[in-house]
Amino acid sequence: MQLAGALFIVLACGLMGLTIARSFVCQVQNIKDLITMLQLLETEIEHSRSALPIALQRVGRMGGLVEGFARTVLSSLADVPGEPFLQAWSAGLDYLRSAGVSKDLAEDLAVLGAVLGNSGVEDQKRHLRLARIRLEEFYDAAVEEKRLNFRLWSYLGFGTGLLIILLII
Repeated sequence: MQLAGALFIVLACGLMGLTIARSFVCQVQNIKDLITMLQLLETEIEHSRSALPIALQRVGRMGGLVEGFARTVLSSLADVPGEPFLQAWSAGLDYLRSAGVSKDLAEDLAVLGAVLGNSGVEDQKRHLRLARIRLEEFYDAAVEEKRLNFRLWSYLGFGTGLLIILLII
């Protein structure tokens, strides 16, 4: 019975550590998806000259975090006809924040939302490129953070479980 309890404690602590380690992997993937979203939006605006709702529908087909973001922006636009795009974009940013995107990254995307739909194609392209460059900086930082912390949290969880067992015995 004690062995089963000890095994359970080590397993529970280990899984907590793996869950935290996995969050670093998810953060990197989410930022990568957002970079792809900005590239697709830029292409839609530049070459297809699509309206923002249509461009967001196409971008939303990516799935994952981007799909939820696009769906939130589009539903906000549909719920309140005539609503400024910035308010709908802000609703999408709230979704991103609730999904764990950092405050700084969301603030950079908020600046982009103020420009989209309110300026010419060239100005929008320029702002999309600037936002993408900033996201690439966030991506590099997230990759480095993952490199430093993934293995640490993976081992720390199981190590903590073993330490608890030693303290109990």
